[in-house]
Amino acid sequence: MQRKYLDELHIKASKDLNAKSKGDAASGVDLSQYLKGKVTNDAAELNAWFAENDWPGMDITITPNGLGIGSIFDLLVDWQNAGKKYPVYIDQVRYEGVKMDKSASLKGYQLQGYDFPMFELATRQEGWRVFLVETDTSYTGMELTTRAVELMDLSRQPYDFRTLQFPQVDFEADVNIKWMEGMKVEGGLFSIDEAIKKVRLRLDDKGARAQSAVAMMTRSLPMGVYSIERPFFVIFWHEGLTLAPFVAISANDSWKKAA
Repeated sequence: MQRKYLDELHIKASKDLNAKSKGDAASGVDLSQYLKGKVTNDAAELNAWFAENDWPGMDITITPNGLGIGSIFDLLVDWQNAGKKYPVYIDQVRYEGVKMDKSASLKGYQLQGYDFPMFELATRQEGWRVFLVETDTSYTGMELTTRAVELMDLSRQPYDFRTLQFPQVDFEADVNIKWMEGMKVEGGLFSIDEAIKKVRLRLDDKGARAQSAVAMMTRSLPMGVYSIERPFFVIFWHEGLTLAPFVAISANDSWKKAA
């Protein structure tokens, strides 16, 4: 299995639909150094690989004609200027927090047409920056990435502030990527039958770490074969007619099940 296939699957699972957009294409950003992968037809082997890489519970089943794909993303950055641990109180609840003073490595922006300022934190890792911006709306799935791209594209003006405070973050969550199941990849050579994902995020006074793990079960498809898998029109037609004499839509409740 080619490495680019693993990268493609992880990008899709991360909903980074702009991975080949104008910005990334122009800069040639290579994320492969933050990715590791595993390909096998043995479910126990794949599940053990995840556990060995500190991702227990990434368990999938693999059918006799299936192939298991594992992909792990791990990006660790250090703030260019470390902050200070400082408690923050939000809605009368005390949280472990971080305090940073404005500097060349911490900038603030007012976004055009947006209610909250955006803060840019420089890191010691070349090219990497982390942006923090509040929201009153909850986003999931594809909406999350789409909204982030929209925010990054907004016009910015300098925002006047002296100090930034934010709560430390430490979480792990399951991400629903069921929308990938049934997707054809690698030029239609493979179909994704099962897909699961977990993410982790750490944010503190020293830096940040973003991690995600994706497990998939794929199945090879016969070359040149198109399989109808959704409801479909059935149209009876004869040359010279202006209206079809018979039209139906067939869904799975009408398909004849195998004995």
